[in-house]
Amino acid sequence: MSIVDYYNKKKAFKIEDYYNISIHNERLLKAIEDKLTWFHGGIRHPLKAEYWEDIWDQCMNPDGSNWIGGGHQSGADTKHINSNVSYQNKSGQIKGNNVEITSHRTKDAGPSMEEKLKFISKDHCDKYVLLSRDEKDWKKKIKSYNLMIFDSNIIDFKKLDWSPHIPGRGKNKGKHNGGYIGSGEPDKYSARIDGPGSSNQLHITINLDYIGGYHKFIIP
Repeated sequence: MSIVDYYNKKKAFKIEDYYNISIHNERLLKAIEDKLTWFHGGIRHPLKAEYWEDIWDQCMNPDGSNWIGGGHQSGADTKHINSNVSYQNKSGQIKGNNVEITSHRTKDAGPSMEEKLKFISKDHCDKYVLLSRDEKDWKKKIKSYNLMIFDSNIIDFKKLDWSPHIPGRGKNKGKHNGGYIGSGEPDKYSARIDGPGSSNQLHITINLDYIGGYHKFIIP
């Protein structure tokens, strides 16, 4: 039995654990910390992208799963095979009291704001799971990560006040560049959709208190 298999079996969850997935679930935190420690036993660079999806999936599905790296099945990155709870795994970047995440590309949703809003408002996943890095710590060679877990339904893009993005400088100054700004309450969330140059990508800014804060890991 490999070390990975050993940890998977040792940290196996019961079915009820999957309905209590939060940063306060000590069993989950220990499983992730063990995986991060194992990863950095041989890798000096930060964990991100598909490696984060893989580690999360191993913690959630210790007996195996249908996970495909980068597959983004049905808008989600990973899914627990017994409860069917789906997750989008992202890094995110903490800035002050907020965390910023990059989400869907809306280019193929249609050119209008109504079409884009309809697309981003679909149920793409049940929960977001973010593992952000503290760049200040990493510059000091401290391997730290911030874990955030929250239900996707606390973000309702239809409740934002959407308006065309009119740049104040650059070649498109004073003209609609194809992007949109979604303004919301500062203690909750806001969003923006970039212009065509980035495939109309969606960015979300969320207040940390609104999503229940974060858990910090420091890996030896």
